[in-house]
Amino acid sequence: MTPLVAIVVAVCVALLALQLVRTFLLGYPPPSLPAGAHLNRREQALVAAAADALFPPGGPIAISGSEAGLVAYTDAYTGRVPAASRALIGLLFVFLEHAPWVFGPTRRRFTRLSPEQRMAALARMATSPIYFRRVAFLSLRTILSMGYLAHPVVARRIGMLPPEDIDTPAEASDAAREAPTRSGSRPRVDIPAGAAAGKAGAA
Repeated sequence: MTPLVAIVVAVCVALLALQLVRTFLLGYPPPSLPAGAHLNRREQALVAAAADALFPPGGPIAISGSEAGLVAYTDAYTGRVPAASRALIGLLFVFLEHAPWVFGPTRRRFTRLSPEQRMAALARMATSPIYFRRVAFLSLRTILSMGYLAHPVVARRIGMLPPEDIDTPAEASDAAREAPTRSGSRPRVDIPAGAAAGKAGAA
């Protein structure tokens, strides 16, 4: 290999490494949680993006997923589960963030998609013929739905909490963080009946 060829190869490798760093590590907004949070900056951005895709602004309940504090809720939830479960949740977030590179709708990471593309990506996951993708979607939906239901505005709207139970915004925020986890809500990205049958057949 001549010196010129070696230089060209080295430059190409360096550019590829820079592109990989930019793709996977850079371009995230500042963290929304204080230092010491269980979720890192990338995970916080992913949770906020997924929360607003499942519970978008302007829906039947006048509070979006991020406005309902789902980033803080997910951080607190992650801190309560065993270490092995935290590791699995971290892998779930990595998969969700980078799945669009393979499955679309656009070859970009999830947090760089438009709100409409994020909804489309989650809808594809919900109805995917690949069992693992459907399980990943259900796992994400379960965590975020528990947090959404725990917010007092949502709880009042669906009749789970009397209006007089929480009087101040501070008490509402504390209750959303400390409420026991519970599932059962239906987010804006629904699983058609055919997907449920496919899941049963794959199991």
